[in-house]
Amino acid sequence: MSLRLQHVSKWAHQERVQLVELCRSLGPDAPTACGGWTTADLAAHLYIRERRPDAAGGVIGGPLAGYAERTMRSVLRVHDYEHVLSRLEAGPPFPLRLTDELMNLHEFFVHHEDVRRMNGLDRRELPADMERVMWTRLRRILRLSYRHVKGVQLEVVTAQGDRAVIGGSGDRVRLYGDVAEVFLYSFNRKDIAAVELTGDEAAIGRVRTAQLGV
Repeated sequence: MSLRLQHVSKWAHQERVQLVELCRSLGPDAPTACGGWTTADLAAHLYIRERRPDAAGGVIGGPLAGYAERTMRSVLRVHDYEHVLSRLEAGPPFPLRLTDELMNLHEFFVHHEDVRRMNGLDRRELPADMERVMWTRLRRILRLSYRHVKGVQLEVVTAQGDRAVIGGSGDRVRLYGDVAEVFLYSFNRKDIAAVELTGDEAAIGRVRTAQLGV
């Protein structure tokens, strides 16, 4: 059974609120699809991304990754789970609020699904307006998301009728699914995204083993 979301104008805010509500209901020790993290770990990750600028640069890896991880652990020692969730629920501090929709739709949608799908919840039926926004955002970063896929011409097709081709040469692979599923796959959620890959088998293997995401 699909869950239809109520239409709102700010999709990032909707995903934030629903993710917090879900994490609250599941408690701090529930599994996620994010690298073995629990819901508490994920909440701490999102917390430092917005409220610890000294550590935020390490949330996507790189030389500050170790410091970001230590800061996450420190946040969970200093603050209880409900405090972290409440701060997330309140939204980002100013001036980050000015770019909330642009910067956070993908972040909170992907992490919302990280929690939902690892805890047995149904796939959602997204509003058409939200799907259009998500495709527009994804279309702009497809080349970046698949930059580690070499020697493949990737045709991305959604069930909603969108299409994009990246990679100028090589064996062709067709990636097909709902906008939400293609979005998840492109952010390296290969184990939970319901997509179909067709084409040259060796090329499909290169897509499946490459590190995806921005």
